[in-house]
Amino acid sequence: MAQKRQREEDKTAEASGGSKQPASGSNATLGQQTSHIKNKLVRAELYAKLKHKQKKQKKVERKRRDAEAARAEELGLEPPPKKQQKTLENTREKDVTMVEEGDEEVALDEADDEFAAHFAREREPKVLVTTCYKPSKTMFTFLAEMLEVLPRVEYYKRQGFPLKQVVGFAAGRDYSDLLVFNEDRKEVNGLLHVHLPDGPTAHYRLSSLVLGQDIRGHGRPSSHRPELVLNNFGTRLGRRVGRMLGSLFHQEPQFRGRRVATFHNQRDFIFFR
Repeated sequence: MAQKRQREEDKTAEASGGSKQPASGSNATLGQQTSHIKNKLVRAELYAKLKHKQKKQKKVERKRRDAEAARAEELGLEPPPKKQQKTLENTREKDVTMVEEGDEEVALDEADDEFAAHFAREREPKVLVTTCYKPSKTMFTFLAEMLEVLPRVEYYKRQGFPLKQVVGFAAGRDYSDLLVFNEDRKEVNGLLHVHLPDGPTAHYRLSSLVLGQDIRGHGRPSSHRPELVLNNFGTRLGRRVGRMLGSLFHQEPQFRGRRVATFHNQRDFIFFR
């Protein structure tokens, strides 16, 4: 057995070529521990052995924790704390641009930005919606629901006009925002949002679109102004995007209608419902 183990070690050393040392330490992953091996078969064999060893260690640790919890329960003591599961959210490094509560600099910037008049209730939202050239039936079905979601919105057919001319048309008629929806192969896949008259402009990629008619047991919305909910827009860029989306809705919702429009930001994806 000793000779066989020695041959495997020699084979691994020859496959690595000595050009790169394996990563060491408790934080090194299995891939980092085997990445120095050039031979694919030897690397896969070593990876499988390390993976099997890791599973055995986890099983022993899990049995030990279960035994300690059962013993503490028998003695009437508080069980040991459970190990926190690692997720993308709790392992993500803190963003240095995260805005703290009561930041005076951000408050002064937002008091004089492009959306200040809207949030001061001096300018009501007035949204113009249009589409790409030659929209399909799918696009019109989607627009029918968007016209029910936004409280004060009008639809105009594109009719081959260039985007620059559409922006000038909307700005000259006191529209606050312009929404241009795009589709590819009869699937709505993009949104261009222009805040008028001086910007800013944002482009969003739309995915995983589910219409209300596809939801089982869906109801028909009323004409009340919806309540707006913005979640996880905590960075400087996030607050600006959140204010831009919030400018599409009134700041005085009608709670009697029990309508809610939610924008939830998670992992740089904005979920809307």
